[in-house]
Amino acid sequence: VKMFSSLKEEQLDRFRANIFTEFFARSQASQDLFKQSQTRLRYIADRVLQSSSDMFQKNKDETLDDLSASGLRHVGYGIPIELFGPFVEVCVEVMRPLIAEFPNSCESTKMVWCPKDRAHQLPEKEIPEHMMIEGFRWSIGLTARVLVRTIMDGSTAVMQAIHFDDSRRLRRALADAPRVERFVWQLAVEVGSQSISPLFWALRSGAHATAKTMIEDILTIRADRDNYYFGADELFKYQPNVADNVLREAPFLAETLLDGLIWRSHKSQDNLRPVIYYLKHLLQDMDEKMMLSRALISYVRFDHPQTIMHPILAFSLDLLWDKLALRYFLMDRVLTVFNCIIFVLSECLLSHPSMLQYSMMPKVVFGGRCLVYTMGFLRLVYWHTVEIFKSYRHKALTNFHGLWVPSYLTRGAAMISFLLTLDMLAMITVEPMFHCMGQGVATFQCDAWTDTMSLTYEILVTIGVFLYVMLIVEVGSISIKLSEYRVLCIHAVEQILLCLGVVFLVILTFAFAISGMDREVQAITGTEWSDLGARMNTLIRLAFGAMDLGALQNLADESPLLVLVILLFMMLVYSFFFNLLVSQFCGVYHSLAADIKGHARLARGEIIIETFKAVKLTRWQAFMASLNLETRVDFEEGDIGLAGGIKTFEPALEHPIAKDQIVRFGGQTDGKLPWPEKTADEKDNLERTVQKTIQKSLHKLLGGMKKTAGGASQLSSDVQEDKNSSHHSSGKGMDDADD
Repeated sequence: VKMFSSLKEEQLDRFRANIFTEFFARSQASQDLFKQSQTRLRYIADRVLQSSSDMFQKNKDETLDDLSASGLRHVGYGIPIELFGPFVEVCVEVMRPLIAEFPNSCESTKMVWCPKDRAHQLPEKEIPEHMMIEGFRWSIGLTARVLVRTIMDGSTAVMQAIHFDDSRRLRRALADAPRVERFVWQLAVEVGSQSISPLFWALRSGAHATAKTMIEDILTIRADRDNYYFGADELFKYQPNVADNVLREAPFLAETLLDGLIWRSHKSQDNLRPVIYYLKHLLQDMDEKMMLSRALISYVRFDHPQTIMHPILAFSLDLLWDKLALRYFLMDRVLTVFNCIIFVLSECLLSHPSMLQYSMMPKVVFGGRCLVYTMGFLRLVYWHTVEIFKSYRHKALTNFHGLWVPSYLTRGAAMISFLLTLDMLAMITVEPMFHCMGQGVATFQCDAWTDTMSLTYEILVTIGVFLYVMLIVEVGSISIKLSEYRVLCIHAVEQILLCLGVVFLVILTFAFAISGMDREVQAITGTEWSDLGARMNTLIRLAFGAMDLGALQNLADESPLLVLVILLFMMLVYSFFFNLLVSQFCGVYHSLAADIKGHARLARGEIIIETFKAVKLTRWQAFMASLNLETRVDFEEGDIGLAGGIKTFEPALEHPIAKDQIVRFGGQTDGKLPWPEKTADEKDNLERTVQKTIQKSLHKLLGGMKKTAGGASQLSSDVQEDKNSSHHSSGKGMDDADD
């Protein structure tokens, strides 16, 4: 412990720099394993010292757990155990001169027995240095032995196949796996109290070919006469975040995972094909308190319109929407619609001076505005306060231009709702019934409520109406068709805002340009061009068609040059920017047309996720019980299959299937026996078919050549030699493959 605390930063830098230099010099093969940058190698050197120090300072069980986890990662890296011995010796040799630099107050040369083994004598002044070296050797050596033991226990054939990213090697490794343990071999390798998922490691390390083979193997339905074997339950049990891992590390395997959760019959009847969606783990999370599955949330948040249209995802989302989410969504939106109606009535229609002349109307407006600020504003404040607290508590934050904001505010409806909350908060500060409360309960006009407050209040009310309507428009998600149109409108609004921004920039540019034409402006009798504000107002009316063009005829007589500038402005706005906006609309439609349904389903998926925050656990459990997912579903009449699925029908030509998806085996049915291998026979049959095809092609070629004149026999013999050589090379290739 004293040694680790006495090491200075300069000595630590020397240790980090020298350890790998000496190690590479002693073991050339190690250079192929440590290809990382110098900063990464320095980090590894620090971890070596930390592991050695933990041997003296941390709890034994905790230290062994950490070392076991590190050893399992070394299994994934494919580190040979032969390198640990040289590495330990290098660490000790590099540390020795550093320890020799420590101050030593003892100068006695008296020979004393070594405190460690009492087998030899040393000068008394060398005892501290000797004990530090031996202590470091013991701790680093013990660390290495624990890692070696972990690597030897965890280096399964499956992990080795992942290291080489070899699918054929993986199949050979699984050939000896018992039927009941075949899935576990690919999902968990345990050493002591630590475990690692081979599938996760394959995804994380970039062995995507092996990962695809593992997913397909786990989700293949195999059967003997007694049992069906399907790895969906084990997959989500050992790796509950498998969907998120796939989408992060290998998105192109997302549909491979989903395809494995679908069984389709190779038989059809009345142009319909039986289909079973094994969607239990796409609905129910392994942690039942979370209710909605992490896998389904990951696919929705992946935000890919083509992936979300996968049949099992579309079926799952429709099931959740129709059976559960729609009810809660409408209940929430009905309250929003009611608040919007009260807002419009009390702030826009009934508050008009002509309406306030009736004796009861001020009280009605007062009651309506009280509802606006209680049922509307306070409800929004409570909801956003809870969501913001949860976001900061669980670190669910997003970096927005350098500011960390709650992630839920990045979604459309939540952001609009938050803006509406701020708008209503600003309305309260200029609310006339609060400022005029001293003159009566239902008074809306007084000296304290100034004209500036009136203008500000009108602007805020106008903004509030638009925000409320934008929230209500989300009700269109009850229909996919309406949701598609809503998605198109949202994308079109982006183009409109861009166009308006450019048009206003042009208006500002021409207003400044006209301000420099003093001679022409002074010649005009009207007031439309008298100052900068009037010029901008006139140009805005011209740009949006709100000005009578007949006025330009009088302007042409007074200032022809100014008319040319105005015509240039109109050509630029009408002929270029507005036509460009139309072309942008067409481009948006064409880019979204192919995936418009996917975008609509993504929007619905987000609504389902948000709606489920209001669903009670008991209601969710009742919904899951109504699906009867624990009941086994039959593949065909009399063939009772697996639990966890829902059987339905689809058009027979939508997804043609040529053969049975279930791999069936005869023979013994003991679950401890491995599956008989069919791969080799299928490969031989394929090779024989290819050989017969080549032979038939050669015979046809030879028959055609015999009809030609001159040199036919020589050409025939040459072709025959080519044929023989191809057979030899084919045979050699098969031998190499078998080897």
